Amino acid sequence: MKHRSTAVAGIAVAASLVLAGCTGGGSGDTGSGSGSGEVTGEITFQTWSLKNDKFTPYFEGVVKAFEKEHPGTTVKWVDQPSEGYEDKILQQAESGELPDVVNLPPEYAYSLASADQLLDLGSASKVIDDYVPGGVAAYEYDGVEGSFAFPWYLGTELNYWNTSLLAKGGVTAPPKTFDETLDAAEKLAAAGVPMFSSVPSPKTLQIVGAAPDIYKDGKFVFNTPEAAKIIDRYAELYKAGAITAEALQGAGTANSNINIFNTGGVAWTTAGPNYIDKDVAVNAPNLLPDVDVTNGFGNPPLFVQGISVSKNSKNSATALAFAEFVTNTENQIAFVKLAAGFFPGTVAANADPSVFAEAPVNELQGTATSLAAEQMADAKQTGAPQYTEAMETYAKQQIALAVTGEITGQEALDKAVEYAQQNVVG
Repeated sequence: MKHRSTAVAGIAVAASLVLAGCTGGGSGDTGSGSGSGEVTGEITFQTWSLKNDKFTPYFEGVVKAFEKEHPGTTVKWVDQPSEGYEDKILQQAESGELPDVVNLPPEYAYSLASADQLLDLGSASKVIDDYVPGGVAAYEYDGVEGSFAFPWYLGTELNYWNTSLLAKGGVTAPPKTFDETLDAAEKLAAAGVPMFSSVPSPKTLQIVGAAPDIYKDGKFVFNTPEAAKIIDRYAELYKAGAITAEALQGAGTANSNINIFNTGGVAWTTAGPNYIDKDVAVNAPNLLPDVDVTNGFGNPPLFVQGISVSKNSKNSATALAFAEFVTNTENQIAFVKLAAGFFPGTVAANADPSVFAEAPVNELQGTATSLAAEQMADAKQTGAPQYTEAMETYAKQQIALAVTGEITGQEALDKAVEYAQQNVVG
């Protein structure tokens, strides 16, 4: 099961323009749009690339349990392949055939919510407060009133440190804040040890609090003085040797950062909560004694999949009831037991990760799992639905220029904001 990022914003936002003309089901019966009424009748539940030997028995069991609890209901489960899912969602919405209950990442939900295709669960459901706040917020959008999905399965990132490399620079404990990390990077550079294998992106700057919002009130706003200051600090650190050459060669991706960390090339990386047992212990076992883990900085990133309800469902009460059922604490725990490395979307389910997480092989893995579960209360989705991968790529290119001293940090961010504003869809 691949880690599902939200790198499809451009397609989904473009879809919202097409969907703006869609107002209801093709049959002419647009449903109550409120989620109220009798829980009865047939609905369709759609997932995204989850029909396989591992998950099929789970979904069949959930459907059977719901139908037993609500006599007179029928749930038809369908699954769409991974490739082309965004196109399929668009086609379904255009033709008035959007499933009653549907698995959506935040970007897809944004385009549908903007076109008034999704039920506002914040108003329709009495259990919205049961879910992880950051997960709910990921489906609340600037300029669109409402909450448009129940958080279903979640991911986040933690900080991992090579304590042996830290010690070479005289740093005896992992930094607790991003500012402390920058100071530690300066010490390590003096000892010939690089800290970073990537340059900060607007999303990084958002996580550490230097650019609290990427997009707000119709404008891109990540070119803050605080964010520019961090980039200028990176430029100083680059001259000092705290940043690897790969950071400026377009290789500063999550996987490349981890790979470089695994070889002992840098002192810090970020990775998911199952990194210790699933990666370090397998691919870099000699490194394991030197690795430590701490919480993510600031507002740590949240990766989320959600369950939405079509506003045009002919049986919206049944659709809402099933969406609540499939995402309740019991069913979420059962799901993430199968989806190793992910976390459930309710607050109660995250209270005790030992209930759903795999038994750790290494002690540090247990620590990482516990930290990630605690972190869910503060984790937030980075970026914005309007912020595309092309914008992120352009911003990182400008920031790389600033890190090498060709332009200032403020100039880099101003150019990135201008590019984003010129290319925003919708």
